[in-house]
Amino acid sequence: MRLPLARRGFALIEALAAFLILALVLGGLLQGVGFGARNESRGDFLLRAARQGRSQLEALGVAAPLTMGESAGRYADGLVWSLSVGPCRSSADPGGLGEIVACPVALAIRRPGDAAPGDALTLRTVKIDANRPAR
Repeated sequence: MRLPLARRGFALIEALAAFLILALVLGGLLQGVGFGARNESRGDFLLRAARQGRSQLEALGVAAPLTMGESAGRYADGLVWSLSVGPCRSSADPGGLGEIVACPVALAIRRPGDAAPGDALTLRTVKIDANRPAR
């Protein structure tokens, strides 16, 4: 059975519409997969940076007194860090044990290279310097 002439081209338009809908759906799915991969990568970075940063901050001021100033370096896995120790202040200990020397510390960790501004983690704390005598 032959279709009328006006009906023959309609299947082509339907096929084009189906391909258009398929392309839109696949584009949305691929965009979602891309966002997921980027978020997974950022989550992995934040987890590693937080773990290494906490370890570095815990060791800071234990073996030697804290020194005011800035320093920088690189971890074994390639993450870049920069440490800033502010001016230390003394205050009386409420427990009567003498004076406490407290130093503000900021540790910034970022990915190597030209990373985006959001690809950094900054940890701030106040460290008690047990190795420095109070003034």
